[in-house]
Amino acid sequence: MVSADVGSSEELDIVDEDLLRNEDSRAAGFVGKSSEIQWLRRLRQDVEHHEVVPSSGSGPYGPPGTSAEASSRRLDALRQRQHSDPNTHVPLNSSTFYVDDQGLEVDYTVYPFELPPMDVAQGLIKGYMDTVQDSFPILSRSSFMETVHELYASVEHGAFHSVPDKWLAVLNLVFAIGAQYSYLVEESWNIRGFNHLTYVSRAHILGLSTPDLVSHPDLMQVQITALLALYFLTTGRANRAWVAIGISVRYAHALGLHVRNEDRGTTVSQKENLVRIWWGLYTLEGNLSTTVGRPSFVIEDFCSAPLPLPLALERMSDETLVSSMYAQYQGCTIHQSPTVATSEPSNAGSYLKSRARMGAITQQVVTGLYSARAIEMSWKQMQQKISGLREQLETWLASLPSDLNFTQPTVHATFQRERLVLNMQYIRTKILITRPCLCRLDDRIKNQTEASDRFNKDTAKICVGAAEAMVGLLPDTVDVPYLYRIGPWWSVVHNLMQALTVLLLEASFGMVHVSCSDDEILSRIKILVRWLSVMKTNNAMADRGYSLASGILRKLAPRINANVSDFLGEDIDHTEDPAAHSIDAQTPAGEYHGEHLFPTDFDLLSGAPDSQLAAFGSPQADYMTMFAYPVASTHSEEILPECVGRRETARPNPFQNSPQLGDPIMAQYDELSPFYPAEDTVHTSPS
Repeated sequence: MVSADVGSSEELDIVDEDLLRNEDSRAAGFVGKSSEIQWLRRLRQDVEHHEVVPSSGSGPYGPPGTSAEASSRRLDALRQRQHSDPNTHVPLNSSTFYVDDQGLEVDYTVYPFELPPMDVAQGLIKGYMDTVQDSFPILSRSSFMETVHELYASVEHGAFHSVPDKWLAVLNLVFAIGAQYSYLVEESWNIRGFNHLTYVSRAHILGLSTPDLVSHPDLMQVQITALLALYFLTTGRANRAWVAIGISVRYAHALGLHVRNEDRGTTVSQKENLVRIWWGLYTLEGNLSTTVGRPSFVIEDFCSAPLPLPLALERMSDETLVSSMYAQYQGCTIHQSPTVATSEPSNAGSYLKSRARMGAITQQVVTGLYSARAIEMSWKQMQQKISGLREQLETWLASLPSDLNFTQPTVHATFQRERLVLNMQYIRTKILITRPCLCRLDDRIKNQTEASDRFNKDTAKICVGAAEAMVGLLPDTVDVPYLYRIGPWWSVVHNLMQALTVLLLEASFGMVHVSCSDDEILSRIKILVRWLSVMKTNNAMADRGYSLASGILRKLAPRINANVSDFLGEDIDHTEDPAAHSIDAQTPAGEYHGEHLFPTDFDLLSGAPDSQLAAFGSPQADYMTMFAYPVASTHSEEILPECVGRRETARPNPFQNSPQLGDPIMAQYDELSPFYPAEDTVHTSPS
């Protein structure tokens, strides 16, 4: 009997290089074995040194069990399997397609209270709200939009509506995420100033100074750090994003967002808003933890917050309706299994509920199949665990509301994005569940039963089939802006890279697990590589992913007797180091003409009740300070320096902190701080 480390995951997570050696290694940080970054690294190591050393999967495997003897024998077996030649080692940071090593040049000389013109603000917020808000409802949309409306109306009339600095930080992070989306979908924005770096710099000044980070948490701190994590994710900085969302979740725990709210002074509608913020954090944190292969900060056993009500956003202001639905669904928590063939309506609430339940399954997958405890199981127990998780996944699929069920035909495109997001999430989780069987288990397990061998091969085939299904979701024509518009643009590259890695792995095994021909696997690889090739023109992650995949494919081609020159672009200089080709999507795009206005939000929300605004992120008297908001003009060659009004007194510099406080999150050997750039990238304010 052998332990579960005989599968593709092999040994428990280990550190096999000095991650503290330089800034690049710290930027990548530790990456666990549930991440395709580690899968790519192993594949590179095997492909590049195939003739030098045996495959990492060859060699002895220890027994299962929790005894000291079993643990010692597994460790001895691991050391025998490890490569002894240091020249075969592939550094982790050379196998990542994320761009954490690229500095974030926060400009502290920008004027933090300047606002973009109304039409630009509308376009940026629309990009955020239409694509991100339902998947990660970090904000209360109605109160946020009402405050935006009041702010711009006050600027227009010279009344100078007062809001907290933290709320302005939230606004600028929404602008930054909206600007990144607009850049990726090639919206025509004004290149002279409306880019995400400007907005995130203002957010840093307004809400990410040291005193704010160490003060008692409030809801806006939760939102600022969560939006910062989302911004980092959208710009390809997964390591920084994981750190930032961890801080946000800690803040949320400190405020009790993870448990049931029975405060009699809080309305049911307000409670539901808080519930949605919590599950938005939960899904984002779980997504990032799986991405980098690190433990989640959330332990579901301690969560008693109910799941979101199946209620559309526009109905959230109807207190009677919300109260009625709350009475019907108040017992629904993350710990309960979903109901098969549900009759719930399809809306923003049921969509978030489905995402939260999928997130819980994914965390069970990571804990059950990829944690340090997993290798204490026997391989037979691992097979049983895989079967159980697959059943949970299919039960989740059967429980989806009809319009969200991506396996069912639909006659309208109302939930096109939601269906695609859920479909990709389903495929990603299926790959994670079946990945342990995607290796040459027939070589690793001697004298196994016929049933065990059949299970291993069938499960590996399902893993490859899931990757092929991801390819099948792509439009027939390579239209990158269209894919960003209809799908999870913040993780499209990540999803494609996971599928591509699985297909490359199967190709490296000689296509032994699938019944289709070699040409069919290569054709799917070709599709993904071509998508990355087009995406890389304005997406740094895609550029690095393309470089990694093409480098592996070129070295793998002779081994599988494949001609890949027809789709790798001979005119591009590929190197083994993806950082050599990296381009950062920092350059703003062209001029925006204000085509996308949304008067419904700006006009109708102005009549929202004050109670909504007061309960969720509205200006509080303690924070109010009167100041003017200069608004940039789109009608001049450059942004006008003149302000609508002048501030009576200057606010204190938030970066002139007391020296005894120091920097609470930046240590000499820590990972790069997500909040502060390297010293050589900081632009100090003039005295």
